[in-house]
Amino acid sequence: MSFITDTQTLKDLHILGKYSRNSVFSLFNQTSTYGGEHLLESMFKTPLTDRSAIQHRSALIAFFRQQEALFRIDPAGLELAQNFVSGVTNRSYAKSIYTIARFAFLRKMGLRKESQHFEDSVRAVLRLATDLRQYLVDLHASDTQGLMEGTPLGQAWLRQTTELPQLQEEVEWHEQGLPVGLAVKCDYYLRGKWADHLQNALEIVYYIDCYQSIAQVANDRGFVAAVSHPAEEQVLHLRNVYHPTIPHAIGNDLQYDKGKNLIFLTGANMAGKSTYMKSLGIAVYLAHLGFPVAAEEMHFSIKDGLYSSINVEDNLNLGHSHYYAEVLRVKEIAKAVHQGKRLVVIFDELFKGTNVKDAFEATLAVTRAFQQHFSCQYLISTHIVEVGEQLGRETPETQFLYLPTVMDGPTPTYTYKAEKGISSDKHGMVLIHKEHVLELLEKSKTTI
Repeated sequence: MSFITDTQTLKDLHILGKYSRNSVFSLFNQTSTYGGEHLLESMFKTPLTDRSAIQHRSALIAFFRQQEALFRIDPAGLELAQNFVSGVTNRSYAKSIYTIARFAFLRKMGLRKESQHFEDSVRAVLRLATDLRQYLVDLHASDTQGLMEGTPLGQAWLRQTTELPQLQEEVEWHEQGLPVGLAVKCDYYLRGKWADHLQNALEIVYYIDCYQSIAQVANDRGFVAAVSHPAEEQVLHLRNVYHPTIPHAIGNDLQYDKGKNLIFLTGANMAGKSTYMKSLGIAVYLAHLGFPVAAEEMHFSIKDGLYSSINVEDNLNLGHSHYYAEVLRVKEIAKAVHQGKRLVVIFDELFKGTNVKDAFEATLAVTRAFQQHFSCQYLISTHIVEVGEQLGRETPETQFLYLPTVMDGPTPTYTYKAEKGISSDKHGMVLIHKEHVLELLEKSKTTI
């Protein structure tokens, strides 16, 4: 079963975006090859719901994190190898003889460019393939858990390419140019007999490039492997989770258990509520990719999906106001919950597109209704602290957290560390006075 999410959630959490510097994908995309980047992008678009698959990928990433030696990729050599391998396949021996004879004729005419490019490509292919063989041999020697089997890194390719090193030695022996017979052999073997094996070699290089990129980012940033649990355990524990793309981000703890499926978050504007919520969403998403997460520790039960409602926009083309767009978003998520899906749901400032009275009543009613579905876990924020107070009287199992504001004289400052309870901070007018808005208008007022 596929992991359930949608474009709005991916946009809220800034998950994808190859050309966006602050996306989570860009953070992990330190690949050296287009193929490696494509594989990483494919992973990002397909989170997993099979626990064994998540565990295997997580273990394989941890295995690459432990490797001291990297597989070094020469961009120029790789480009030559890619073009050579993908250019012609199923080469017959007769065709190889014809091709090399043509090169020989052109050389006699003083035209060496084509034949030189052929030799450079042959050397690049063989150098890449033999380097890859040696790297895989060394990698297998340290793979005590058998993690590589069942992946492109398995022993099969090594068994298929035992003759490669010998041909590589023959080619390297002739530094000044390949004899006609050896050139024919190389063309036939590399573009005919071994064509599929060499295409597989490129796929292995991309696979290594992708996993090295993930491992390198995780090591550089100190991310941790998330520990998965069966879905029925309803576990979601995070210690010091933080936003992975924000420099010097402050971490926080979150904990959900059976029967405690709602965290109700309050706090002033700029106190960090949205960042706090995005940190949870990103961690849950990465955990279902099998990727390391930005936290000191994470335990999670496998979920069917993840939804957020953080930056909902109106849709003037459809005639939808901001409030109606919010209602439709809640309805969309409610349908998935109604179908019995196990979800993590994040609502930031529910119903901010309407008046305070309607927002209070709607937020309270919707929160009550969602909370009855214990297969899901919710993180809901609001400015309307009265909703939290009412929920506290009705549902003692609700967890209340707030992000405090600390006044430094007339200036509000923020700790970004969640505390238990409901915020009592009301500093809207403080900011109005701090920016001298009223004074500005008073000085410029005119009379009729």
